[in-house]
Amino acid sequence: MSEVIPFSSQWIQDFMQQHFAVTVAEDRNNSFPYSTEDLLDEAKLPLIIRQQSLQLGEPGGIVVGTLFAKRYSVLIMGLAASITLFDTPLSLLPGALRFRLTDAGMMQYEAETAATDKWPDNPSEVRQACLSGYIDRLLAHLRQVLQAVSGYTGAKEKIMWSLIAHNLHNLYGQLHTDKGIWDSEDRGRIIGQDYNTLLQPEKPDELSMRFRRYEHPKLRGRSFYLRRHCCLAYRIRIGPDAGEYCSTCPKLSPEERCNILNN
Repeated sequence: MSEVIPFSSQWIQDFMQQHFAVTVAEDRNNSFPYSTEDLLDEAKLPLIIRQQSLQLGEPGGIVVGTLFAKRYSVLIMGLAASITLFDTPLSLLPGALRFRLTDAGMMQYEAETAATDKWPDNPSEVRQACLSGYIDRLLAHLRQVLQAVSGYTGAKEKIMWSLIAHNLHNLYGQLHTDKGIWDSEDRGRIIGQDYNTLLQPEKPDELSMRFRRYEHPKLRGRSFYLRRHCCLAYRIRIGPDAGEYCSTCPKLSPEERCNILNN
């Protein structure tokens, strides 16, 4: 990505949809009936959680709430990637982030670009200050959402935060090694700087966690991080992963993890 590509380009739109289930659009699409505001609405949140519960085979509130955080982390990864790869923050204003529920409790998202829709396309103190301010707003948003979902479902906030932080760590690990989507030295430095600003701040916050790196021959140098807490996906009853453990699950023995990766 050595040349500037307009954020509206089809390649970027396709990339965001493929990897993060995020559609970027300024005009609201009725096929995304919920906004993140609805997660803070005492009347609407139960309807959303109930629908996800049915899609998962009604495994219990704690399972649904914990898996909600894992699903929601995909949106958070998309927000981070939009900044790190395309220098474009997506809006965190009320109603600007929307979603719909799909099969097996999954979620697809619609977002708008922020009013200041371009940041410096080089690693700099200015960029770092912009990202620090964005992180503060993102953390405030997540605190509200996770507290609301936790309060209704009984899922532990600490575990929900860890699932989001884990996916962000793996995202930046992949971005750092996958030069197929970037090819300039500046972009490589931006990835490192944004990672440090987002996940290793001087002032610790809920996303400041450390994860154990895992290596395996089949990964071909693309190691990943193991979760600190189980996402409880093995307890769902519907969907392709019903009853299965993730390869990143801390409950697995070394032998079980190898078996999953080898098959």
